[in-house]
Amino acid sequence: MSDLLSAANNPKHGIQEMVLNPKLLYPNLEERRQFEARFSEFLMVDDCLKTIQYEKGIITYKTESVIPSMTDARPPLLLLFGNPAPESVNNGCFFAGEKNRPEHRFWMGVRDAGVISFETLHDSRDRTQALFDLRYSSPFRIGLAVLYSMPSPASNPKWSGVQGLRRLFGAQALAEITKCERQRILELVKVFIPMGSSGRVIAFQKDAYKEIKDESRVSETIARNGRWVVSKAKCVGSEIDLYQMPPTRYMNAHCYADLLQAATRIGVEHG
Repeated sequence: MSDLLSAANNPKHGIQEMVLNPKLLYPNLEERRQFEARFSEFLMVDDCLKTIQYEKGIITYKTESVIPSMTDARPPLLLLFGNPAPESVNNGCFFAGEKNRPEHRFWMGVRDAGVISFETLHDSRDRTQALFDLRYSSPFRIGLAVLYSMPSPASNPKWSGVQGLRRLFGAQALAEITKCERQRILELVKVFIPMGSSGRVIAFQKDAYKEIKDESRVSETIARNGRWVVSKAKCVGSEIDLYQMPPTRYMNAHCYADLLQAATRIGVEHG
């Protein structure tokens, strides 16, 4: 990818190791020391230390990406998120679990919307393997990816999500990381959604949508419920449809399934 951010190996069972060089982000020694102080606090939250290592000035960390190489007759659908949680990476499954719930709200939400459902699975890793093997019920061939590959702890508001990464790195440094991540995702989209197919991308986080949206093309609102909307655009440099959904934290809202169905409806043109 680049000297700043690169993949250390090929994804294995949905998990990939990444390498980030902070020296290129913070050539100024004092700025780097300030970053390291923030990073020390960041690493103490949740299971970050199991997922992220900082040795000899280099950060290595694990991320998640489920892009099956198997194909079938179904159109590809890439579900794109902001960044992973350490718990999900450590368990080898997107949305591995959620406190006080037998199943993460994401998997319940996509099942209720008719996007994807699995037979009874006893372990979160079983779900990941089923995604690679295409062993699920769905009108689509499903892939899952994140814009920002570095995990951030979901349990601590200060460091959670993409905003947590922005606090950790600072706006300027994160903008440099974003350039690398954007290129990675655009290449992934090209591989997973062949030219001329009826595949699409659904982004569940605003940065993920904004970074791969073709700014030269007009976007449209295809569904609305109060303050929540579903937008439709095109991916950069292609005819691939790109949809923006409200964040996954709202998936237990009664209207969310209807909004998601608007983005996954096959064979319907939205005018």
